[in-house]
Amino acid sequence: MQRIVGRSRPWRCGDGFGRAAAACGGWQPLNPSARSHMPPQRRQFPREFGSGVHQGDGGVIGKFGTSELLPNGVTRHLDFFGESVTFSRDASASTTTDVSDAVASLDNMMMCIISRGSANIHNGHDGEGPEARANHSSAMAWSDLLRHAGAWESREGSTSDGRSNTSAPMLAVAAVAPCLAQGGVNYVRRIDRLLSVSAERGPCLLKLAHEAASLRDAVTSVSKDTLQETYIYSQRERLHLHALHHLLQNKHRIALGSYLRILELCPGDLFALSLAIDVANAIGDSSAAMRAATNVSAYWAERDSGAINYAHPAVNLAAALVSVGLSSRASTAERLAETSLARDPDGSGGVAIWALVHCWGSEGRSSELISKLTADGAKCYEACGYLNFHAKMKAYGGISLLDRMGAGADRSAVRLYDGGMGLLLAYTGNSVEGLERGGEEVCLREKRLPKSVRREIAGSMFSGLFGRGEAKNEDQVTAESDSQKPKLIRRRTREDILCWLPPSPLDLSIATAFLLRLTLSEGISEQDERWYDLRAAWQMALEQNESAEEVSIDFMPGAMLAASLLIHPDDLHSNVNCVSPQLESAMIGLHRMGQLMMLGRTFRQAGVVKVDRAEQWRDALKYLARASDCLRWEIGGELVATTPFHIPTKEATSKIAWDFDLRQFLEYSVCHAALQVGDYESLCLARSICSEGITLRANCPEIWYRYSNVLEMLGDEVGAENARSASVSLGFGEGASAVSL
Repeated sequence: MQRIVGRSRPWRCGDGFGRAAAACGGWQPLNPSARSHMPPQRRQFPREFGSGVHQGDGGVIGKFGTSELLPNGVTRHLDFFGESVTFSRDASASTTTDVSDAVASLDNMMMCIISRGSANIHNGHDGEGPEARANHSSAMAWSDLLRHAGAWESREGSTSDGRSNTSAPMLAVAAVAPCLAQGGVNYVRRIDRLLSVSAERGPCLLKLAHEAASLRDAVTSVSKDTLQETYIYSQRERLHLHALHHLLQNKHRIALGSYLRILELCPGDLFALSLAIDVANAIGDSSAAMRAATNVSAYWAERDSGAINYAHPAVNLAAALVSVGLSSRASTAERLAETSLARDPDGSGGVAIWALVHCWGSEGRSSELISKLTADGAKCYEACGYLNFHAKMKAYGGISLLDRMGAGADRSAVRLYDGGMGLLLAYTGNSVEGLERGGEEVCLREKRLPKSVRREIAGSMFSGLFGRGEAKNEDQVTAESDSQKPKLIRRRTREDILCWLPPSPLDLSIATAFLLRLTLSEGISEQDERWYDLRAAWQMALEQNESAEEVSIDFMPGAMLAASLLIHPDDLHSNVNCVSPQLESAMIGLHRMGQLMMLGRTFRQAGVVKVDRAEQWRDALKYLARASDCLRWEIGGELVATTPFHIPTKEATSKIAWDFDLRQFLEYSVCHAALQVGDYESLCLARSICSEGITLRANCPEIWYRYSNVLEMLGDEVGAENARSASVSLGFGEGASAVSL
């Protein structure tokens, strides 16, 4: 057997990898039209970046001075980050995809995932605007990877034991794992249902993932002459496949442990770091995200420009990802994010902005958030169309506007919602009208965008001012619609479906927080149609599949908390034992608050009795206060013993969501409920919540304004006036009306 000495992979500036590396700050991006005129320049990285590549069957792969004996039919190639990717193929197997093309597609997709879509060699179609272009470019990269993954995991000509003759499981990991991390199995199942109505026959995502996960501990003989067995895939690949196996069972916390182990062994694997942060965000564990970031931060700091090592082309993107993981340490994370954003705004801008949201949000710096998330600042993340990332950032921008409480901030925030999350619900059919028409599959199959209920309301307002005109009867409308209906409906392509993905539970959580803040600030009414659309979207996300399996999101506590505002808590989890007492109290309190405000419900659906509403608000406040303070004592009457609401320490510290996301639900809901109750004890609770806010986030005008209202109801007129003056001096009521959105 031939021994191949480990060596680094040369990258050519004019190929697709050069474009992806350029987006990370390695060199200037190339004009696609000039790629054919590029001179054959090559850039050689040090051995650490690309150590040990095997280019022949039955050889040896070197890794940091070590060697590994590979069986016949197994080849390993280095990806963009210098990590090995294994391709297994029998001599009798025939595949329609080339290994080099598959590796190129994998590299591009990994860069797309890590940068949330901005570092992508595909430009996308810009006929529908920058957001549609961002979605389309990510869909093109995803579709290309699915084509290669389906070819390499094909069962055609399989062996007698049912195994495929060809396999490359890392292609399936890159295609499916990010969706599982952010949405769970049911979300991937929804995407599979949409792909089933496409004009192209493509691989089923869940089937592809299960086939790849089944190879996590695959072994084979080194040669026919010996019985010695060895693992087919490297340790890093096996850990990725084990994590995929747990994600397929919605065991995100166990999968996170696998990703942390990968980062210990391979700190250069930015793909694993991205997945670890996504999983940590889904389960609400910011400390795990910090551990993942600190595992690799020194490694990537050494690969910045220096005298010893050359700068890695992905170092700016790595700094942005590390800053997201370190966002609970605002000072350190802000420095990394600002540096990454200044060096490479096009490639790592979206990820850096995500980190700055949590850093600046923890200090109440709403003015800086508005400048980065709205108007001209949106160019940093508008190209991040992978899994609707730009819609999430736009929602964070609207929340920042409400923190500033500027003149016209509510109108600007509503426009941001309608252009982001509202548009996402509309064109995917996740709305009341889309649900009535048959759901997501029908909306995509007919290739028609459902009309927004809000546009109909705006149209009726103008028609009332200028006259309705002659109304058409039902026969005329039916005849015209039948004549205009195409005889043959063109089915959507795979790129179309991957371009218009349905919202994940994390997307709906951010949309719910945004609408709740809009409602509490009186930007929209409690009976606004947006709440009905959002409730319909949550119902579609939780609907049972064809096999009538029970759907739950108990692995995502933040999504359960957000959904409880509109959905009964019992419908959100399959086992009550998996919900911590703190989360259970928060869900019950938010659900009763949603019933009292009749969010997305009619009066009959809310089930609220008009009499004694203050007592019902007091009951909701009790549960919300328990969730905010796990050591809270419940004070009884004069003849009732005072007892603490005791929660064991382990359960009391259970994570629900990252601080910025959790604050939108608990802090503002507690203060609103306390003001609705209006008694002395409730107002004292609201005062303590506001006191914490102005201590930790003293730069936020909205907190000072809310604090002044609480003090005024407590009778402290001087303190209320001082708090209101502080709010005005920090920018309350200024600036937002001039924001161009």
